[in-house]
Amino acid sequence: MRTQEDDEPRPVEFVGVGGYGVPLPFTSSSAGPVPPPEPGPSRRRLWLIAAGIVLVLVAALYLTVARAARPETVAVPSAPARAKSPAEVKADLINAGLAAQGEALLGGDLDGYLASVDAALHEEFTQRFHSLRALRVARWTAQATGMPEEADDRWSVTVKIGYCLGDPGCEPVELVLPSTWTVRDGRAVATAFQRTVLPWDLTALQGVAGRRAIVAAPASLAGHLDRILAAADEAADIADRYARWGPPPKRYVVYLAGPEQWRTWWNGQVDGAGSYSAGSYGVAIRADQIGTVNLLAHEFTHVVSLGDEDSPRRLWWLTEGLAEYVADRDGAWTRDRLPAVRRYLRAGRWDGTVTLDGIPADASDDDRRARYGIALLTVTCLAQRFDEEKMLAFFGSVVRQESDPEAASMNVFGTEWAPVAEGCAAQIRARAK
Repeated sequence: MRTQEDDEPRPVEFVGVGGYGVPLPFTSSSAGPVPPPEPGPSRRRLWLIAAGIVLVLVAALYLTVARAARPETVAVPSAPARAKSPAEVKADLINAGLAAQGEALLGGDLDGYLASVDAALHEEFTQRFHSLRALRVARWTAQATGMPEEADDRWSVTVKIGYCLGDPGCEPVELVLPSTWTVRDGRAVATAFQRTVLPWDLTALQGVAGRRAIVAAPASLAGHLDRILAAADEAADIADRYARWGPPPKRYVVYLAGPEQWRTWWNGQVDGAGSYSAGSYGVAIRADQIGTVNLLAHEFTHVVSLGDEDSPRRLWWLTEGLAEYVADRDGAWTRDRLPAVRRYLRAGRWDGTVTLDGIPADASDDDRRARYGIALLTVTCLAQRFDEEKMLAFFGSVVRQESDPEAASMNVFGTEWAPVAEGCAAQIRARAK
């Protein structure tokens, strides 16, 4: 299962520069009548002497012109400095506070982190500080956007945040959060700051970092961290092989949840699942789950195949089917799903459509498992009939490029989609006997 965070465009400034040119001066001269020559050197010698004098004069004139043409000798009045608007003054103060706060977070300085925060928010920000440090926060930038023009004492400001966990060179995860600020002793202080539904913003976490993953959990589940980390590193190696549409993340982030966290993280909208993915924001897994490597391989596949993009409900069969296919590397999930698929078919609850569009809200756990099983068997059918690379190309065409299955089937498989779907449905019925 996946969720999606909202975002807004990053503002961009274009700064123009201008220049100026200095015209080169020129001179002209005239000469009067030439007197008759006196006895002396020959006409040819006189001509050479005159030519030499002219050359000297031309050279001197050239040097004079060149010196006069140097741009640095031309005085250009500088434009008067533009006075900053009230919004720009506010933005400077707030951004200075945000920058200092980011430096303090990365440096492990709690007092510095709280310096730009009202005392009423200290408890919340202290928890946030320690949880982010437990997650190996390696990059944190924040900037005020959408500044109000009014010269009020309290300012409602949108803050755009970008952060990386475990590796400063990652593609930053972005948040856009409302906040309220005021000025005290010449500096900006946050008096309100939107709390997110991300685990590190709601729960005091402890964390461990491995080769390919970071795992965090509340203190009550800290004893499970090393076990889940080992499973996450193994699952990352599996999912990495299916990162066809961009590089895999520098670190997969996993949050281990107890019952309380399961109800609150990401607003608890988990549709009865045992785990779910929120793309680059992290993966959540319930602490009571078994088959952790397969479960995490499923969720990590969502990360590498979908990123932070959500897919339409009508493509549930393909997005979940691919994640199930990757997790089924040893056939364990096919064996687990087949009994539920068999009961589902015998009860007449399947009409043979392989392109299932999700799970009804009132579905039983057994029916849920059956529908996941049908999605798994459908994608497995495509991989077996056309090979894995073509199956992945079909996925990319339908999910990533938003082609309809009919067009994608012709382009990738070289055949119409209807007989392909019918063939996979027949295969599922045969395996479920």
